[in-house]
Amino acid sequence: MNQTAKLAHTLYGEPTTKHSRLAHAEGARLAAPSGPYIGRNRCIAKDDTCEGPKARGTDFCIGHLRNRGEA
Repeated sequence: MNQTAKLAHTLYGEPTTKHSRLAHAEGARLAAPSGPYIGRNRCIAKDDTCEGPKARGTDFCIGHLRNRGEA
């Protein structure tokens, strides 16, 4: 089977770069601020890659506190 790379717009019609979702829309305004930034507020385990919410008064989620024997 001979496969050659083709651009998506050559198969389905208009180029995808014709309109960008990141383009400035005429008359658009910035959203109102939602409040002060309070930080990431997530568990710091696994080199700060855990996405669990922090347990109250700690830097770890309840799962990592249990693994450490602190919960």
